[in-house]
Amino acid sequence: MSLPQSHRRLGAFIQKNQSRWIRLEELIHKFRRKSLSKQELNELGFLYREVAGHLAYAQTYFPEHDITRRLNELTLKAHNRIYGTGKKRRTPRLIRFFTREFPALFYERTPFFLIAGSIFSIGALIAFLLTLSNVQYASLFLPPGMAENIDPHADPSSAGWNPSIVSGQIMVNNIQVALLCFACGALLGVGTVWMLLYNGMLIGALAAIFHRVGESYAFWAFIWPHGVIELTAIFIAGGAGLSLAYSFFVPGELTRAESFKREGKVTVQLMMGVIPMFVVAALIEGYLTPAPWPHWIKYLIALSTLILLFFYFGSAWLRKEVRPAPTPRTRASA
Repeated sequence: MSLPQSHRRLGAFIQKNQSRWIRLEELIHKFRRKSLSKQELNELGFLYREVAGHLAYAQTYFPEHDITRRLNELTLKAHNRIYGTGKKRRTPRLIRFFTREFPALFYERTPFFLIAGSIFSIGALIAFLLTLSNVQYASLFLPPGMAENIDPHADPSSAGWNPSIVSGQIMVNNIQVALLCFACGALLGVGTVWMLLYNGMLIGALAAIFHRVGESYAFWAFIWPHGVIELTAIFIAGGAGLSLAYSFFVPGELTRAESFKREGKVTVQLMMGVIPMFVVAALIEGYLTPAPWPHWIKYLIALSTLILLFFYFGSAWLRKEVRPAPTPRTRASA
């Protein structure tokens, strides 16, 4: 079959049957939350058999296309619901989300996470180098008056630190930053890029101020214990915003509005996942970061959180349960 003919057949196949796939997905999702009516159960069984036929067709004509993998996944979900194999595990929904679904969603969007981290790092590097060359540049990257009031030799643990108040304020602030990073994805990603750059420049300028007076070791001992989790959560939120913008610019075979809407439903789940991360980071920053401990202990805490995060988010890859990456073609079959 010639390539143009194959593309026409694929396009016609998706256009003709996509509404059925969407309806089957809706019934499966509803079945997870509550019982279906008799009519809906009959419809579920009918659509399952029909989509199984679509899968056989796709395996014949488009064996390597993402649409085939998605139809295989959809058929398996429907089979498990109809025949009860999905009831063998009665893991509470919330636990299942944080132990399986959230790491899988992160893994699927790893490229966006890495891009978000890179944007943040670029901002940090620019601010660090400029401030290192001339401390006056710090005022360009820090809030008004902040640079003048920083004493690199001061001990944070002796500054009237109230852990409960501080951790609560930090948690609220970080969640606001993450939500802005995500929500700005609706502005085609421009706001997300700026938020990541700005927060990177803030850290970079602060690091340069402490580095200039030989206090970088103490500075990073104050930052890394909570910063590993906190920055990971911010990068995930930024990646979610970038993924949302990408779905608008590269909608695949869907309309831009439909692609944007569907990706929004998925990335909102990512935002739900990062909120507990900010809670943990705020508790560490409020109680452990200012503790009068040797710096090496704080670096050890940071290393421990990094290892835990690596294994937590790597669990999806270790289980080999990650769904196909959300390429434009996959979105067309979601």
